Amino acid sequence: MSPIAVVVLAAVIVLGAAFDPSGLAAPYTWTGADLLPVAGLWQVAALAVYVPLLLVGVGVLAWVVAHGRAPLHTALLVWGAVVWSAMAAKLMMSLMMAFGDVVYLAWSTGFTGVKAAVFGLPVLAATWLTQLLRRHLTPPPSSSTSPPSPGSGAGPAAPGSFFPPASGPGWVAAGVAVVLGALLGGVWWGGSPIGYAIGDSPLAPAPEAGPLGCLAAVTLLGVVTWVLNRWLSTTTSPRAVVAGISALGAAATLGLVEVAIALPGDLAGGDTFWAPAIMLRLAPALSFGALLALATAALVALLPATLPARRAALLPARKSVAISVPLWMVPVVAAAALAVPLLQPGTATAQPPRTKGLTLSADRRIVDADGNEVLLRGVNVNQLEDYFQKFPDKAVTRPLTEADFAGMEQMGFNVIRLALSWSALEPRPGHYDPAYLARISWAVETAAKHGLRTVIDMHQDAWGKGVNAAPGATCENGSPMHGWDGAPTWADRFDGAPKCEFTGRDISPAVARAFTNFYQDRDGIQTRLVAAWGMLAERFASEPMVAGYDLLNEPGFGEAPPITSGVLLGRYYDRAIKAIRAGEKRGFPHLIFFEPSVLWSGLGFEVSVPKDFTDDRLLVFAPHLYNESITIDQGTGLTITSIERGFDLASRAAAYYGAGLWSGEWGWFGDAATAPITKYTDQEDRHRIGGAFWVWKQSCGDAHAGAEDETGGNLMIEDCATGKDLPPPPEYVAELSRPYPRSAPGRLTGLTSDQASLTAQGEGAGCGLDVWFPGGGRPVVRSTGLTGVAIRQAPGGWRITGCTQGGYTLTAHR
Repeated sequence: MSPIAVVVLAAVIVLGAAFDPSGLAAPYTWTGADLLPVAGLWQVAALAVYVPLLLVGVGVLAWVVAHGRAPLHTALLVWGAVVWSAMAAKLMMSLMMAFGDVVYLAWSTGFTGVKAAVFGLPVLAATWLTQLLRRHLTPPPSSSTSPPSPGSGAGPAAPGSFFPPASGPGWVAAGVAVVLGALLGGVWWGGSPIGYAIGDSPLAPAPEAGPLGCLAAVTLLGVVTWVLNRWLSTTTSPRAVVAGISALGAAATLGLVEVAIALPGDLAGGDTFWAPAIMLRLAPALSFGALLALATAALVALLPATLPARRAALLPARKSVAISVPLWMVPVVAAAALAVPLLQPGTATAQPPRTKGLTLSADRRIVDADGNEVLLRGVNVNQLEDYFQKFPDKAVTRPLTEADFAGMEQMGFNVIRLALSWSALEPRPGHYDPAYLARISWAVETAAKHGLRTVIDMHQDAWGKGVNAAPGATCENGSPMHGWDGAPTWADRFDGAPKCEFTGRDISPAVARAFTNFYQDRDGIQTRLVAAWGMLAERFASEPMVAGYDLLNEPGFGEAPPITSGVLLGRYYDRAIKAIRAGEKRGFPHLIFFEPSVLWSGLGFEVSVPKDFTDDRLLVFAPHLYNESITIDQGTGLTITSIERGFDLASRAAAYYGAGLWSGEWGWFGDAATAPITKYTDQEDRHRIGGAFWVWKQSCGDAHAGAEDETGGNLMIEDCATGKDLPPPPEYVAELSRPYPRSAPGRLTGLTSDQASLTAQGEGAGCGLDVWFPGGGRPVVRSTGLTGVAIRQAPGGWRITGCTQGGYTLTAHR
């Protein structure tokens, strides 16, 4: 049996690597990069550790369990062996690639477990068919053959009995499941890095589920472990293996029950998020099951081999199918479940430091130095980016002038996200271009003159210019790439990986290898970008109109997500933050904007960096909310994650990190006449957050543009034939310039607006109320709880100001 299971699994691995070089769905990632020279253990971890351990683990376990007479039992045990071996092998590989963060890495193996459950199905089928054939061809034992001893676990159950007499290992396994469920359940469920996406389950061994939910969850783990152990013990398999795989099956059952409970709510969202939610709910359960399996198997293996037989000898023979639970299990289960909240680590909320610029309140709102809540609403500016020259006869960007900032002011914006290119900033290692730095400083200063704060964004798309495929290049998977923007060519480390787009620019072997090398700091390339952040922070250390720093735009997920896109990305963030804080010693700390990997922009959710990736508290979670816009589902005619769900997920993720929330990019809906932009802006108001629309001006020569495009951009439009400006889409202008509180005393408690009216509620004391209202006609304003209300005309509209000493409401309309 062992050779058959290994051969089938090896075939599945090879086929998966051939058809999915990204490894997002396949069991093994093979990008086509060169194997030599070896820069570090991480480079060979998948091939030298993961694949061999997976095949050996399955081979050994399949051989161990292949001596039973029950084909279905044997096949299920082998299937469980595939799932467990895949997760164990992935953990060993993960530790080689990113030593440390053991809990996060162990938890993340659950996604490998979900994939293994799928690619293990051919192994299950082959095992079952082989066992059936063997059973058909093997003659039955003679009548003189001695039956197995009671409680030995060998042979089938006695006639008329569903369970065999063996019970010792079953109760041990159930006890381990209960105790570990109480000790670690909160970390694996409510504390997991994907918990934000699935919410608090009413059935989980975690404090979020409440006492009854905890009790039900640990009871389910214990009972199902016992039941599976008893049922699968009808084979001649070693009891430790059976007990371990039974515990894994119990955890998987808990995950499936969670899926069933949550399915009505997942279906009610008007999208198809229920499909990925199945994986997101099963993954923590399976990784937890792998831990249960290891602990259970180890403990059962240490038990005296005669324990079940001795216990069975003291009990009368049972012919019924009844399941009896020992009385001692009842108080153990109850005590373990009720102890869950006491056994989970507490979380302390650190107070953000005082600053002359923007900071965070205790409840994670972006506020100014006087404590006024600030909504940062504006636009992305890409006119300082260093794009690949895709079209020789067209400029890659449009000039950035003061007229641009004046136009933004007239639309009521109060922030820009200024995209920089590392390639232009540091054209040679350690050399910063003074002319480019001067352009950045000019942009920050000129934006400030027009009331615009600046978020400095280290921008990149698909790594950089160097991903451009050679002329005449061909691709077995996908199509040859053109260059993009971001990293300087001296930082390129592709190692021969194909420069081919596999279903998209970011799912490219060359991009994945380049980011993996960056995350591993190969040849010190990450260290150089970290140093560049320290230099920029020193330059703007005392600038209050710099809102903060966006550490990396849409980071690539690398070759081994979430190892690369979680643990290693988090370590880069921590290094960059430390460099920024060191550079700010002569000034004051600014906000840190951090993003999940580019998978969030494509899916609307992602397994992001570990919760404790930094001890800095001035954090703003800044995903790109492109739901119902350019997410990959839109090409299929489906919506996996709706706009509404996207905001809810982002809000819960920010809470998980104890961070503020800001949408770093949004928009690009296409035809403005049919774009769901109002749907988006309604959610922005409901969540009372800001964001930056993509993009202010985009050239017809931009790397995103197509050769047949007649216009460039989606706000300030360029005529590609003449290079002249065209009128912006009125639908976009109306929504982007709608009324909103630029700042408000204390905290906002409610906000609704449209193009011609606004209602804002809040509570707090001070004179920091500053409301933008667009248009030439003076707005009609009514308020309660406000004093000194004033209305003054401003470029493009009106500013409404006032003071408050408590709760207040302001309404304004044309």
